[in-house]
Amino acid sequence: PGSRWCHKHIHTLTLNFRGYKIWMQPERKQLCAAFNKLRKLFIHGIFIKFDQLWTLNLIEAAPSVETFDVEMFEHPCLEGDEERIRCFGAQRVEPSWKIPGFTSCQKWQLKEFQFGGFRPLLDHHLLFASTVMGRAPDLKTVLLTDGQYPCKGCEAMIPIPPPVGGFFPRDRDTQEAIVKQLREIGQSSAQIIFRGGSTHPSRATWSCIY
Repeated sequence: PGSRWCHKHIHTLTLNFRGYKIWMQPERKQLCAAFNKLRKLFIHGIFIKFDQLWTLNLIEAAPSVETFDVEMFEHPCLEGDEERIRCFGAQRVEPSWKIPGFTSCQKWQLKEFQFGGFRPLLDHHLLFASTVMGRAPDLKTVLLTDGQYPCKGCEAMIPIPPPVGGFFPRDRDTQEAIVKQLREIGQSSAQIIFRGGSTHPSRATWSCIY
């Protein structure tokens, strides 16, 4: 998003940063006019090491959002890709304003929060998930998935680099510890689902519900 928001009513918005630069002009309450009917917000391609709290500025501008989907980007096979460097720049740049710039006077209507590429050993992932849970009183479902890493290009690398922040939790003990931590910090009773393989149930390899 390198251009200013178009001031018209939007119901679904998808942003994909493809793992590289994130640039957003913090227009504060100017966003509200365009986002007052937004119901679904998808923010994909956030580099795995980046903080995600800045995304809450968009939720604050659109408290009517019911589905919020954030997906991380982790593809070691694309490191040093000259074409991507030419298109997106050699350096990964994340927003310098990470904390929401304003607070909406309206209560969030968020009901479903999806977090693709969740890594429990990354503190900012746990902080982000618990923060969303704590600010959404009507939240019903939190879906945590392992994302798309590794792809065929990553699998062809020898050796295959371990994922940043550790592997997605698959054993019950680890999942239960994460659920307890998220619920205690976020003060939320929302259902928490761990899903491997895909966000979509029909293509998932396994799911655990808490």
